[in-house]
Amino acid sequence: MKVKHLTQSIRRTLWLGALTTTAIGQAQAQTQQSDDTVEDQTVITVTGSRIRTTDLEGPKPITVITREDIELSGYQTAADILRTTTFNSFGSFRERSGSSGGQAALANLRGLGASRTAVLVNGRRLPGSPLFGTSAANLNSLPISAIERVDILQGGASSIYGADAIAGVINVILRDDYEGSEIQVGAARPRRDGGDEENGSFVVGGDSDRGNYVFAAEFFRRDPVFDRDREYSRVIIRQPGGPFGSQTGISVGGNTGFTTDFSEAFAVGDCQTTDQGGLYAGIFTQPLGVAGTGCGYGYADISAQTGDVNRFNTFLNANYEITDQHSVYFQNTLARIQTFGRYAPAVGFITIDANAPLNDRGEDFQLLHRFVGHGPRQENFIEYDLDNVIGLNGVIFDAQVNYDAYFRSFTASINNIGNTYIDQAAVFSAILDGSYDFINPASPENAGAIAATSHTTSRDLRTRYNEAAINVDGFGWDLFAGSIGWAAGAEWSSEDYQDKYDALREAGGVIGSAGNSSAGDRERISVFGELAIPLLDDLDMQLAMRYDDYSDFGSEVSPSVNFRWQPLDNLVLRASYTEGFKAPNLSSLFSARSESFNNVQDQLVCAAQGIDPSDCPVFQVRNFAGGNPDLIAEESEGFDVGVVWEPIDNLTLRVDYFETDITDAISTITLNTLLNLEQQGQPLPPGTSIIRAPASGGVPGRIIEINTGTANVAELNVSGIDVNVSYRFDTDSMGAFSTNLQFSRLFDSILTSLPAPLGTPTEQLDTAFFPANRATLSGNWTYGNHTLALNSYWIKSTQSFVGSNDPGIASFVNHNLSYIYRAPWDADITVGLRNLLDREPSIDPNANWQGGAFEPTLYDVYGRTPFVNYKQRF
Repeated sequence: MKVKHLTQSIRRTLWLGALTTTAIGQAQAQTQQSDDTVEDQTVITVTGSRIRTTDLEGPKPITVITREDIELSGYQTAADILRTTTFNSFGSFRERSGSSGGQAALANLRGLGASRTAVLVNGRRLPGSPLFGTSAANLNSLPISAIERVDILQGGASSIYGADAIAGVINVILRDDYEGSEIQVGAARPRRDGGDEENGSFVVGGDSDRGNYVFAAEFFRRDPVFDRDREYSRVIIRQPGGPFGSQTGISVGGNTGFTTDFSEAFAVGDCQTTDQGGLYAGIFTQPLGVAGTGCGYGYADISAQTGDVNRFNTFLNANYEITDQHSVYFQNTLARIQTFGRYAPAVGFITIDANAPLNDRGEDFQLLHRFVGHGPRQENFIEYDLDNVIGLNGVIFDAQVNYDAYFRSFTASINNIGNTYIDQAAVFSAILDGSYDFINPASPENAGAIAATSHTTSRDLRTRYNEAAINVDGFGWDLFAGSIGWAAGAEWSSEDYQDKYDALREAGGVIGSAGNSSAGDRERISVFGELAIPLLDDLDMQLAMRYDDYSDFGSEVSPSVNFRWQPLDNLVLRASYTEGFKAPNLSSLFSARSESFNNVQDQLVCAAQGIDPSDCPVFQVRNFAGGNPDLIAEESEGFDVGVVWEPIDNLTLRVDYFETDITDAISTITLNTLLNLEQQGQPLPPGTSIIRAPASGGVPGRIIEINTGTANVAELNVSGIDVNVSYRFDTDSMGAFSTNLQFSRLFDSILTSLPAPLGTPTEQLDTAFFPANRATLSGNWTYGNHTLALNSYWIKSTQSFVGSNDPGIASFVNHNLSYIYRAPWDADITVGLRNLLDREPSIDPNANWQGGAFEPTLYDVYGRTPFVNYKQRF
């Protein structure tokens, strides 16, 4: 497999080389190299290197999202902006209801996982959110009004930034040079119900002979979107009285009984629909794939698809010159994020004893019961993030060496309260003594039992992260082609993580919620160095190496080598090779196993019974997931080669090929992944299993339970190409025009679940919600005080879940239109439309809603959304 993969890489590299050769020839024919030298170039620090330079195009590709880009996008969160980039290949976790991740938002470059994408703030790593217990940072903690720009490094950089930078780096640069003040307010109102937004911010800044400061405060609020308010997720009864799997928004968990051996199913009670004045959705067949009938429940009438978000952020950046050569700085960010999610009333299995007063069957049976009388479940999160950085920077040794030393203290604290859950032991007792009526759970007589059996869950999460570091850089050791640039530094950090569940839920005594506590801590010591060596006047080599020593699993070394060749003034060729690693997340190592019930389709059984994949029923399966203390570090290799060419003034073409290979990749093995591997006859990763009842008549037995969690899968290989074309031209009479096209194509996204020869490489591209191609096209026109911008986003179509391209999952196109008027009273008025054509998410036509018909990480869920913003400067 490795040889084949390398062969493909060589072929693509040769193809790119041919393209580069053609570009060089055209450039030589069209452009005469200038002998003029560029003077007075500003020395800057570019993301991807700690050596200050004058070159904007370094040896690794970087995409820059400017403050103007942010304002023209029409979005009010950093996560929404990053979600539209082509590098966020398969989408990333976004605000949603019904998830333990609450309303957090992540970035996931190349589809390699959010915890493999390093998020930096001013070049310093933003610690991971305790909601996930990983290194994945919550982008909702960042105030958008304080962002100057965002740099996206499109390749691995573990040798510079350490672990978590396998897939790439997102470096958020905050404003540090602003004088004046401004107030901004805005609102957005989707055409469909839900998702209303309000936002506002205040920014003030000033400077003196010795220092400067910038302070920003902002708020953002977004209403939830309920499943009932979208055509694709509301309750739809396509076949009255038919199998559960053919309906949408309806769960088998209404009031459905099963014999103790699960050989027969039956509805309990009259199961009247809400239209008839009842509590349920009617009677359907084949509950959980068992012969018989069941009482359905229309959960989509109640559940929220996305949650409510209320966020308040502040930011302070202050600098003061102690002397002409030394400055002290202080940076503070504070975030308060309050969120709310709602799901249908709790549902779970309860044993109805043969002697229970309301049991008319005369024998024990299992009841999958919806606790309608208790009411909808509601999850409330309140998160506080506090990040303080104090440091000293300047120059030493006759201004030959730059230095930066700082101490950082970061704390994230989250309190989660869940309402209307069920005390399992209490409800069992109430059924036995007859005080709880499971046939008519909403009857007034049940009020006392409801109060006695209700449980309020709690969850306390915390991350404490401290870091001290020193970085130095400069130039020395003159060669005939110039001076060698160098950088070196050391870091120390400590991390303490805790996710504490209430005692009853941790003991598995709560119906409707699962989860167990986890906690861990570690320290890390790192040293690193970097050299930029001018081999020739137009050829530079960059070497870097980093050593990280972790207290809980050991040490790793990450080297890299990069080349930058500029044979012509308008042409840059670049290449890089890097090795990296990813330490196991604390939650992956230490979280306890927890029970859950999730929807699946058992295609193995359906195929054996001759049932069409599109008709295969959806049912909930008992499953357990947890940590794995035997995890080892992931290791990676990355290779990039590219060309930057400016054939004429203001027209720039960038083409970059990339490849990342991860071994011992740590991954959460999903239920669908395990079922797909089983159907393909592949072995399951260590520590996972699918337990079935005995087979009968050549048909596999029903699923009893699935055990999953985290594991070191054998290999993950991703390769592809990025193409960027940008052009700008100014006119005397029609204003200024600019356009930018970014296209990303993945050649491979291969997952090998086990080491050879047991594991077989599985190509994920073009399967359901793994698009191979993404593109963005933006165009801006500025005329006087007016700017008009159109941003378009395209995601390629994919196969359906059952592997069919007919009709498959359609491609997705979204257009955002915005207009800014810069008023003469020093104000900006922005109006626009997000999702101009009111495009709905791409839906899998061969699956229903609860079977995963749509992937919320990839697509816009709000529809056409007019917005307006007003900014006043003083």
